[in-house]
Amino acid sequence: MSSPTTPTLRPKQVALCYVRLSQARDGDDAVSPERQRANILAKCHELGYEPEWYQDVDGHKSGRDVKNRPGWQALSRRLGSPDVVALIGNDLARFHRKGWRVGDLVEFVEEHNIALILAAPGRQIDTTSPMGKVFVYLTAIFDEFYADDISHRVKDSILHRKNLGKSIGKPPFGATRDKAGYLMPNNDDGAWWLIEGRYVSGDPAAPPAPDAVWRTYYESAYRALVLFAEGNIGIEKLSYTLNEEGFPFCDRTGVPRRWCRDDVRRVVANWPEYGGLVFDQPAKARAVQTRTEVDAIHLDADKAVFPVDLLKKVAYVRSERTLLALDRGKKSAAYPYPLSYITRCAHCEELVQRENDPRLRTHLAGTGRNYGRVYRHKPGVNCGCEYRSVTCEMLEEDFGKLIKGLVVNEEALTLMVELAEQNAETSDQPKKSDTTQTRQRSILKLKKKIENLKTLFREAEIDETEYRTLLADYRSELAYWEAYTTQREQVALQLSMCLDVIDKVARLWDLAEAEERRSMAHNLFEYIVYNLDTQRIVDFRLKPWANRFLVLRAALYTEENVQKKASTSGRRNVPHTGFEPVFWP
Repeated sequence: MSSPTTPTLRPKQVALCYVRLSQARDGDDAVSPERQRANILAKCHELGYEPEWYQDVDGHKSGRDVKNRPGWQALSRRLGSPDVVALIGNDLARFHRKGWRVGDLVEFVEEHNIALILAAPGRQIDTTSPMGKVFVYLTAIFDEFYADDISHRVKDSILHRKNLGKSIGKPPFGATRDKAGYLMPNNDDGAWWLIEGRYVSGDPAAPPAPDAVWRTYYESAYRALVLFAEGNIGIEKLSYTLNEEGFPFCDRTGVPRRWCRDDVRRVVANWPEYGGLVFDQPAKARAVQTRTEVDAIHLDADKAVFPVDLLKKVAYVRSERTLLALDRGKKSAAYPYPLSYITRCAHCEELVQRENDPRLRTHLAGTGRNYGRVYRHKPGVNCGCEYRSVTCEMLEEDFGKLIKGLVVNEEALTLMVELAEQNAETSDQPKKSDTTQTRQRSILKLKKKIENLKTLFREAEIDETEYRTLLADYRSELAYWEAYTTQREQVALQLSMCLDVIDKVARLWDLAEAEERRSMAHNLFEYIVYNLDTQRIVDFRLKPWANRFLVLRAALYTEENVQKKASTSGRRNVPHTGFEPVFWP
């Protein structure tokens, strides 16, 4: 019986394929991602390359820089790998629109013997010849000039629109633009408020339920401004009030949702835009005006979306509530809250499951209070919980108990390996002989082959070329079998590594500093779910690399409970009669 051999592996020829869209327009664009992928994939099939995709197609991804292109940054880190043989793009401008960046790219691929391929029909350039390089540099210069020219045209158009009193970008909430480009009330878009508190979009004339109430986004913005102008409540309680009264908000894509604290802040900060004014900076980048500055601002009643008097009251209240922090000359270091942003609110998770809307999920964030540091619920979001914060000591102590509950001993680790073997799906796998015996026989046989091969070469029965070829094959196969591990060994190794990490975290949690705690928690846990009312951790999930350990730990816990019940099933309880034993044998 011949020993099994490893299959012959051919080196992969990987082509890094890059797709970029400067700004999303329509699907019929000549340089749309779909068209780029089709051209690149056809070129990969033609040349026999294995494509590895990288793309920058969401939002504004300018070719003049690389800091806003995470796809290109990842490709650049991969470009020098030994298995990469080609870099493919639809055209040269997809890579860069800067001449010097294109020059650096050409030199890099030439130095690493990587083919630079353009997939668009009629665009291929031979970068190995001097004339081809000259054509590449000229094309890069024209691409850079084209980008600069478009930039100047757009900036001039924006400046002209602002001089006419027309704002740029997405209109503020509750407003839209007329045909001339000026802001006007948005009385067409809105949402239905259902009795259970959800918001759904639809037709104003077709209610989804008999008791549904239609509210426009203009009415919601107007109600928010009125409540703020009254000056009785802050923006956080104002968001709670708007949600209780059933006024909807919408995200940037037009999907209705509940208000939060930041939504109220945005609406209030846009009071000049609602009054028909246009500034060079967005509202979030502008300082809050003083009362004197507000008096000096003239709102255009003809272009105003809301009443000018109301907007002035909003500006006055906002000015009175704004405090200028004193510069004490020393900036305190930010405290690294260990469980911040991996701790989810349990009540919000129930809403996510009930409404099937991940946008309702919120995380607890750390903040400082006069009585100490706390983990606080997201401000302005009302999910039904009565308490909105928990002290850091309480939550981190519960988290430490959770970690210590995951620790198992060596005996339990062996049982977990057996459970993993029982749960493994082996029905679709062919029957194999004992891999341990096969491994030992293969190692002995290969060592014998190597000795025999050396004898044949010493006796001049084979030439040097054949000797070196066979010796390399035998040594490669021997290394394979020596490094071979059974499925049981692999499972035991993985579980042992995971157990070491959990045991280390459990031992160091009470002693570690906040920064170390944060690193350990974020590296081990995907998230934890905390109920602020009952002050308990109700759910959690480990990272994918440790999730198998959690599944087997739960199976082990079930096994322990079954054995415990079986051991006590034959015993009979008796009432207490002093110092006598509770259970009789």
